[in-house]
Amino acid sequence: MNLTPDERRIRAALEQIETPMYDIGAAVQEQRSRLSHRIPIHSPHRILAAVLAALLLMVTAAAAVLQFSGGWHTIFGNGVTIPEGITLPLQSSQTVDGYTITLEDAIVSDSSIAVIFSVKSSDGAAIPGPVDFGNIMLSVDGSEPKTPDAAQSVFNPDAPSVQYCYQEYEYAGTADTVSLTFTAGPIICMESSDLVTADIDLDALYQAQPLAFPAGTEGEARTEAYSLQYFPGVSLPLAGRAPEITFAGIAFDENGLCLALSYPVDGASAEFASITDMRTGKSISALSSSTYGNSSSRRFLHQACFPDICADDLPYLKPQLTYTFPIVLANQTMTFSFRTSTADSWSRELALQLADGTTVTHLIVSPTCIELEGMHPDSPDWEQPSVTLQLTDGSCISTNPRATTFYSPDGSGQTGYGISYEYLSEDSSRRFLSLSDIVSVQIEDATIRIEE
Repeated sequence: MNLTPDERRIRAALEQIETPMYDIGAAVQEQRSRLSHRIPIHSPHRILAAVLAALLLMVTAAAAVLQFSGGWHTIFGNGVTIPEGITLPLQSSQTVDGYTITLEDAIVSDSSIAVIFSVKSSDGAAIPGPVDFGNIMLSVDGSEPKTPDAAQSVFNPDAPSVQYCYQEYEYAGTADTVSLTFTAGPIICMESSDLVTADIDLDALYQAQPLAFPAGTEGEARTEAYSLQYFPGVSLPLAGRAPEITFAGIAFDENGLCLALSYPVDGASAEFASITDMRTGKSISALSSSTYGNSSSRRFLHQACFPDICADDLPYLKPQLTYTFPIVLANQTMTFSFRTSTADSWSRELALQLADGTTVTHLIVSPTCIELEGMHPDSPDWEQPSVTLQLTDGSCISTNPRATTFYSPDGSGQTGYGISYEYLSEDSSRRFLSLSDIVSVQIEDATIRIEE
């Protein structure tokens, strides 16, 4: 039975009511039948039936609203806009070792899948610190599980009884209904240490193995350069608790001093947060920090950069670190499965040429975002195309590029790209949209109408 968005919402709400012997499918079909026929007002029985049907719709709609996860507002702010028709309230929970993890809501379309998880102490006590949900993996219709393409997790120290995690997955499917299976865990609490000072002779390290990065050196080039340095005798604070964290390198770039640490993908981590100049007692905070590496390398390299420091300053500097230690709260992987229909998305192959030489070859519009793919001229000043939408109510909304992937140049002076844009509300909060709400997409000066 193919259900409309409103009927799916009604069905989801009914499923939360404890009526084991109730035929929910029949109830929805009956509501559809009642709503598709006019009821003569001269029949008292039919008047009563109409009133009861209206009450059922009001109760189930209210139930759906009440079941809306508070995670949307916690993660994206009170201005977030979520169409009720595309969001599936689930509230599926499991409790392990005194902590309850809940799959709260989902947005499922035929091009993207978004979910919100929460974790709480089963007795309502405060969670001791930010939580890492472990690897949340998604399998669609029994496919190979995959990790999310985007994730956000928010821990509010002022409301430590619950933490929410938002996950987004790319999906390319054609089925009207899909079976989804999420595996999540273990649940780990991330405990942060106080700032601790490292007794490291930075001057001696740099004199022994000097390293300077030319302007523009980033990513893999820095990681490779650090790997040529070797400092086995450097002792870090809290080494007894985290012996797997090591000093990875010291260098200078165009901004100042760079310090690096290495730590495993799984386990404790650390970063250089500040440096104290012993001549003045002044504390210098890191200007920026970067983390390089991935799960395949099994280790991360974290670099912190401190501005306006030169080699002559090194004998007088003492760096400070902060550590993060994982504490297992629930050492078990939990599985959540459900089957649902998919909301509509829209895709189109394009040959759109923009004024700056950028081409757009593929456009995808889904409830969670807009995606562009194409080629752009090799240029350090290149900017992502601006994207706006016209809605059926006559309003226009803007978007924000949230993730950009670049592909290697092909030797023709062009670089491939993929950009994901999130929808914005009037106050620039995150917004989600139903495809039926969108009339057209404007990419720079070009307008593409969404076809029915």
